[in-house]
Amino acid sequence: MRYINKGSSEVNGIISGECSRTLPAAAIIRWLLCGGTACMLLPAASQVRGADSSITPSITISEEYTDNVFESNLNKRSDYITRIQPGIALTYKAPLWDWDLGYTFDYRYYARESRKDDTTHNGNLKGLVKLVDEKLFLELSDTYKRVSLDVTRDTTKESLYQNQSDQNVGTISPYLVLHPTAQLTLKSGYRYNNTWYKDPQADNKQDHIGFINSSFELSPTTFLTGDYTFTREIPVRNSSFYRHEAYIGPRYEYAEKSFIYAQGGVISTDYDNGSNTLNPSWNAGITHTFDTVTANISTGTKYSDDPLGTSTLETSYTASLTRTLQRGSLTLQGSYTEFSDANTEKSKNKRYSGGFTSAFELLQDLRGTLGFTYEYYQDLLLNGTTDKYYVDCGLSYSFGKEWTAGLTYKYIDYSSATIAADNKQVNRVILEVKKVF
Repeated sequence: MRYINKGSSEVNGIISGECSRTLPAAAIIRWLLCGGTACMLLPAASQVRGADSSITPSITISEEYTDNVFESNLNKRSDYITRIQPGIALTYKAPLWDWDLGYTFDYRYYARESRKDDTTHNGNLKGLVKLVDEKLFLELSDTYKRVSLDVTRDTTKESLYQNQSDQNVGTISPYLVLHPTAQLTLKSGYRYNNTWYKDPQADNKQDHIGFINSSFELSPTTFLTGDYTFTREIPVRNSSFYRHEAYIGPRYEYAEKSFIYAQGGVISTDYDNGSNTLNPSWNAGITHTFDTVTANISTGTKYSDDPLGTSTLETSYTASLTRTLQRGSLTLQGSYTEFSDANTEKSKNKRYSGGFTSAFELLQDLRGTLGFTYEYYQDLLLNGTTDKYYVDCGLSYSFGKEWTAGLTYKYIDYSSATIAADNKQVNRVILEVKKVF
């Protein structure tokens, strides 16, 4: 059942929060409390003037067959995995604050006991408190999900657990928005991030961030943007540091849904162990929209959020072409990404990627997807290369009354002449049924 409520009277609220290092049990309890608090607010929403709220429960049950549950070439074993995923989506919007919550509990049972029963959580809580209308705001968020431990390879879409860890990120950010002139917009504030990982290999950390974002309207279609960010990062094991990032550049909207932008700047990092680095940095791109085709080209640099705690500078070049079809869409994409050690400024890994994704309507209630990705990895530290082929396709059928059923097939192939661990093939077949109440 879907609960929707619209209220009609005023309320004054006090919001309090606690910032602490997040433990697994604490993260779970936090989500339960957040959900419970929101549910208690719903019956009272009729007492809040202008408040809109809705709550939508759901449940997904799936059965998966995999012919390589350990995802290894040496110990290949098949298994059947049963997954039960109850979830809830909740929104609450009022004149003083907005809340948005999505949470799914994921239970996995391995029939042949190749792995212990596995549970994880996928949650995303966002809150916006309007302290002073259109000027002073407070953002609160908490995200719990499973992430890849290797920043050069995202395994979360192709595997249930391989080289992954649960991650929880809690954020508190008060900020101020000002309009000194009709053309100038300034946004300035502070952001606190607390990042926790379940895997003991990963490095928990705290970030204290100050930022200033500016946008000056030169004309109705041309803007000059400037950004400055100061970060004090305190990891548990690795060296703490101070980082300064500054960018400036134009943005030009030359046609409807078509624009070009460029920002250049520097990133300066001073580590507590005495080392320091200075790197040029940039973000640039162009998006052009034709009648049925959208083209994107972009390039940029950024520091990767590396769970293992190493300071990794990521430089990327990407291109994509998306075409809207009469009964679906097709996207072609390609990219090149280089990962460097920010301390030594030496390249560690390179990744080349290309492929396509498509979605199409076969019948009125029957939809299909098909995707293929090829990635080529160069591990400069191990002096080895790896080829990866990934096929992802499926069918989904809507029965009405919020019932859907799906059938998915995934094929993953890694091969390497020099890195023994990078030789494996996995076939996965998944049958899924979902009900939204």
